Amino acid sequence: MFGRDPFDSLFDRMFKEFFSMPMSGTLSMQSSFGIQISGQGFMPLSIIEGDDHIKIIAWLPGVNKEDIIVNAVGDTVEIRAKRSPLMVTESERIIYSEIPEEEEIYRNIKLPAVVKEENATAKYENGVLYITLPKAETSKKRGINIE
Repeated sequence: MFGRDPFDSLFDRMFKEFFSMPMSGTLSMQSSFGIQISGQGFMPLSIIEGDDHIKIIAWLPGVNKEDIIVNAVGDTVEIRAKRSPLMVTESERIIYSEIPEEEEIYRNIKLPAVVKEENATAKYENGVLYITLPKAETSKKRGINIE
């Protein structure tokens, strides 16, 4: 007996949620963890908080390292990038692409803690930008002795 596949509705929901995310236009979000994100364009993010650092992972497919700018001040990080058009020959044409072409993308991220901008590091590898921001001393998690 053949029944309905229980994963059909799960995959439908996942794809609807993914593709309903703003891929172009203006974005503005606020999380319950004190993070505020605004921006434009297709740049999926993950933000990870440790006791003494914050990591930001930004997926930037189709972007060259030279076309990325990262700025940090206080509790705010700005990521800007410009995606170049796909290179095709005269005998080729793009018939389908999920990555927008020639797009300027950016994110302004208000973090849950102040960071030490001067000690921040960034690495771009295989279309993924990794940023590590050490927290400022005043915002580090510390135990408090009880008298």
